[in-house]
Amino acid sequence: MSPVLTLEDIYRPVQETLKRVPSLILECLDTPVPKMREMVYHFFSKTGKLLRPALVLLGAGLSRSLQVGSKIPSERNETAELYLAAATEIFHAATLIHDDIIDSAPLRRGISALHIKSGPQAAVLAGDFFHDRAVETIFRYGNDGIIPIFLRTAGEICEGEIQEISEKKNINMTEEAHIEIIQKKTASLLACALQTGALIWGADEPSLAALGRFGICFGTAFQLVDDYLDFKGEESEFGKTLGSDLEEGVYTLPVIRSLMSGDRDKVVRILYSRNQKRRFPMLKDLLEKSRALDYTLQKAQTFIIMAKRELEYFPLSDYRTSLEQLADYVLERNR
Repeated sequence: MSPVLTLEDIYRPVQETLKRVPSLILECLDTPVPKMREMVYHFFSKTGKLLRPALVLLGAGLSRSLQVGSKIPSERNETAELYLAAATEIFHAATLIHDDIIDSAPLRRGISALHIKSGPQAAVLAGDFFHDRAVETIFRYGNDGIIPIFLRTAGEICEGEIQEISEKKNINMTEEAHIEIIQKKTASLLACALQTGALIWGADEPSLAALGRFGICFGTAFQLVDDYLDFKGEESEFGKTLGSDLEEGVYTLPVIRSLMSGDRDKVVRILYSRNQKRRFPMLKDLLEKSRALDYTLQKAQTFIIMAKRELEYFPLSDYRTSLEQLADYVLERNR
């Protein structure tokens, strides 16, 4: 049995460049305002997986490997890679800050969410500040292909959030509606990150389309595994409160699947139960027995298979291998 790869192993082709991203994030978010600076340093005291910056760099590497013999000025583009990788993570951070406020989430990456640490009013403004600095950096280092993709993605994320709010506590929500929300809220930015990196090096339309489809399928699987871990993960590893989606009335795929089963009446009674302490363990037990959790992992696996097929468009390279490994990692992760 082969050993499970770590993210450090998977990121190997871009690891040295990726190490520079956290300091650039702080550079882009530099501010003379002490309170804002305190919030910046609190949020980024845990950097997470740096998945989106890694995808920018891997997309750039994949595209660069196709540009053999080209005369594209490399120094300018390498600088753009770094700053756009940082901007993508800042952009993502802005969405997380606002998400945590909407969901009343107490934890983010194992530490207090920013609205708990600094209050909801300050956190809203911090999220806006992060968003604006990300956009400023994208306009400075992006090009005519990159900027529209980011702006469109920002709109899709907002649409997905509104759709999720509209579907809260809807016991008739469909699997298709949930997948659409995932693809807007989560997968769209992963696709955007890959395409951004590729566009720095002048990727053509077929390459961009393949990377976009990979990002959507990969991102969908990533969130479906999150749906699973929200019931089966270890809180210390997962980095946020288990069952938080359920308590906010957000019904993820395991719940949606169980509502379509013969256990629907039992599930509805649990969802409407006023006993919050018992609701989560009772539902978790039912989801395990009904195999709704297994179904969610199987669905994630299907999307990963679809994602990896898109990489067949590209010739073999270290960057393609990393993306293939990253796809496999999604199914094995516990946080």
